[in-house]
Amino acid sequence: MSERPFRADPAIARRIAHATEAIGPAFTERLTAELGPGHVLPGAGVEGLMTDFGLAGPRDVALLALPAATRLARPPISGFFVGAVGIEAASGDLVLGGNVEFPGLDLGSTIHGEGFVAARIFQRDTALAVLATGEARPCAHCRQCLSEYAWSRDLELIDPLGHTLSLAELYPWPFVPGDLGEPGIVPGAVPWPDLALDAAGLEPDLAGALIRAGRRAHAPYGRCPAAIALRLHDGRLIVGSLIESVSFNPTISPLQSALIGLHADGAGYADIASATLAVVRGGDVDPTAATRALLGAITSSATLTVVTWS
Repeated sequence: MSERPFRADPAIARRIAHATEAIGPAFTERLTAELGPGHVLPGAGVEGLMTDFGLAGPRDVALLALPAATRLARPPISGFFVGAVGIEAASGDLVLGGNVEFPGLDLGSTIHGEGFVAARIFQRDTALAVLATGEARPCAHCRQCLSEYAWSRDLELIDPLGHTLSLAELYPWPFVPGDLGEPGIVPGAVPWPDLALDAAGLEPDLAGALIRAGRRAHAPYGRCPAAIALRLHDGRLIVGSLIESVSFNPTISPLQSALIGLHADGAGYADIASATLAVVRGGDVDPTAATRALLGAITSSATLTVVTWS
C-alpha cells in the first residue's frame, strides 16, 4: 500500500462507517429503487434520502451510493469492481458509473469508473462539482481524463476515508488543454455547428441523432469529429461522441462513449442490433478500425455501417 500524503477527516470516516453499518442495505435498496434513467438520482431524490436517513448532506449520499455504483461495473478481466458517483454542479443530481473491461482487446480499451462518470456528464452537457470514489486518488489516466474539462480545477474528490481534495491538489502540475491554447470541454458548447451528413438511406431519427452527437464531439486536436449511433432491438438509439484528450490518450472513442450510455440505461451488448459510425472522409484520425474491433469483441450479430460527414 502506498503512503497517503493527504490528511483525512476522521469525523467523516466515522460517520460514513457508522451509516454504512446502520443503514447500508436499506439505503442501497431505496436508492436503487429511486434511480431514474441513466442511473441518475435527481436532486430532489438526494434531498429525500438525506431527510429520511438523517444524513449530513449530499456528499454523504454520494459516498453511501458507491456500492450501488459498483453494480454498473463490468470487469470480466480483473474482477475488480470500481464505482464512482458524481454530484452535478447546477442540479445536485447524482450520476453513477463503474469500470467496464473488454476481453479479447487491449487493456487500453478499458473504461474507468471515473471516466464513465465524466463521459456521462459530457453526454448530459453539464458540469461536475464533486466526485466520490472508493478512495480519493483516481489513477493518473483518470486524472488526465478529468483535466480535459474546463470545470476540472474546481472539482472536489471525496472518499469514505474522509479525504476531501481538489483535482488541483491531486494533480498539481497537469498537462491541460490550455497548454495548447484550447478551452477544454465547456458545458453547452457545440464545437462543430455546421457539421452535416449525407443522410441518403438513413432513417431520419438515426441521421438526426448522429448529426447532434457529431456537432458536440470534442475533437480540437485531431480535428476529425466522429459519432456513433447504436440501434437496439427495441428501436432505441444510444449515441456516443468522440471525446479527445489533450494527451491523445485517454481519448474516449465514440463507441466507448455509446457503451457508457448503454450500460447507464441498463441495456446489454445483446440488445445492440446495428451500429452506424460517422467519420471525416480521409481524416487524419479515423476510429473505424478500433470500432470494428471493439464491436466485434462484444457482439457477433450487430452490423456496422460507416458513413461520412458531407
